[in-house]
Amino acid sequence: MVDMNSNTLATNEDVKDSLSNLADDLGCILFDHLRQVDADFNFMLPVTAPSDLDTRLMLMLDRSMMPESNTDDSTRVKNAWVTFAAMASAYIFKNVGESVSKPLRKWLANAASAAILAGLLAEVPESSDSNEQTTSDGDAPVENVSTPDRVVENRQDGAWYYGRWTVDNVANSREMMDVIDVGMTDACIRVMIAAVVNYFQENRFAPCGLLRDSYASEILRSDLMDKHGLTDERDKIEAMRITGYWVSRLYVFHMATKHRNLEHTIRPINNVGLVRPLKLDICQYFEDLTARFIRTRIAHQIASRMVRSVCIVFFEDLNELIELRRLYRQISSDPFHYHSDCEYLTNSSRSSVTDKISSIFGRLVTYLSVFEPNSQLFDYPQLKMNGKTREQHYSDYSKNWKKILKTIYTELYMPSGSHLLDVVRSRCKIAENIPRDEDRLRECWNEYGVELNAQQLLWRSIFLCYTMIPTKEINTHEAQSGCSHQLEICANNDSKTINVNDLYRMIGGLLEVDENGVTNKLTSKSHLVISTSRGLPH
Repeated sequence: MVDMNSNTLATNEDVKDSLSNLADDLGCILFDHLRQVDADFNFMLPVTAPSDLDTRLMLMLDRSMMPESNTDDSTRVKNAWVTFAAMASAYIFKNVGESVSKPLRKWLANAASAAILAGLLAEVPESSDSNEQTTSDGDAPVENVSTPDRVVENRQDGAWYYGRWTVDNVANSREMMDVIDVGMTDACIRVMIAAVVNYFQENRFAPCGLLRDSYASEILRSDLMDKHGLTDERDKIEAMRITGYWVSRLYVFHMATKHRNLEHTIRPINNVGLVRPLKLDICQYFEDLTARFIRTRIAHQIASRMVRSVCIVFFEDLNELIELRRLYRQISSDPFHYHSDCEYLTNSSRSSVTDKISSIFGRLVTYLSVFEPNSQLFDYPQLKMNGKTREQHYSDYSKNWKKILKTIYTELYMPSGSHLLDVVRSRCKIAENIPRDEDRLRECWNEYGVELNAQQLLWRSIFLCYTMIPTKEINTHEAQSGCSHQLEICANNDSKTINVNDLYRMIGGLLEVDENGVTNKLTSKSHLVISTSRGLPH
């Protein structure tokens, strides 16, 4: 009868797992279809990491063979850890077996030893987690078989556990002779670190496409893994995902932010393995926003460009831009507190701050579509899908705002000779007093770090006349390389020169600036002359 009850319980659990998997699959299908018609669902993609890793792919360590110290730099201790790492490598190679491809199997085996020799494994002290299960004598439960029971909650910060290595579950030396490749060590470490960085950015260990400029995506696109025989794209992603699970996220975060004064500090850990300084500089990847605030992240990138163009003078919701900047600074200064998994990372309650930028997002996308249509930001499905920009999918989309932008763009690209403000006023609906609140505009500029001289140029640019006369070709390669290429600005008999890059910051849109430098958008063999009867900005 006991066996029948056990079988019934096991069957019920299998049914629950199957139903849960089915629900996830159906949810993803519906999400994918909703994204086609409603842009708001682009920010509701499931970005939480799966809760478990197949037990065959988990790393098992034998506590009885573990060296006593991980900080002693003596040759004896180092040798002991090398032996321990070799055993972990042989265990993974044997346990994974033929469930994965041969190149991936070899990669996982070498990653296992690399994780130990780089000190990337760690445990969370029991005192820092009151919810942890313990045995009657106060110790955390220990699993002593090669495949752990899923109900056991270990103190390990990663997908590894304690068990027993035996001659039956560890590959022999003949098998491992052609598997162990110390030349793969650095590559394995870089992939594991990239996985943890991606966990910070997307709350998963392998890229899902939400952040196109992520560090993990950069690693996958490189030939780092190809050079060691891992060429299949799916195998690369699996290698990153699996080994990312093993690594202590808390340890990597400690290493990356040890010089930062975070309000919500990261939970303490105890390392397992040889503790050595992390050679990779990954600090920069923890200074931006996580996927939980993807809308804020994208909006801030666009807003930072728009405030440096003449278009900002005609933008009505300056308060929203200011709040966007303040929210960005608030989150980026203490990123782990605003992460989806902040309770685990900092032992603090999750922040109630949400990703609310819907009131201006559509108009920001509109700005980008008019002035920077080739921007890499359009790789995001939130901005462009099926070859079409998506500004109209957002509730704040404004036909008048798009008309204003197109009018400014046309006047800059094919100038009529009239004052810019007069041209915009004659074709679009704008306020009588532009801007409505000069003090608020200057506050916005200050929030975004726009320099005073640039503010003055932007302020006066709306009173300029733009004319184009044939003269000589603008060499944008000179501008890109930092040469002082000059354009002439005329006002009656007064004239002065301005650098090409300064001109872009002043008028925004005549030249397109992308990640690779300045792209010339002037007509071939032409020269720009800007004139004004009100005098030049000084």
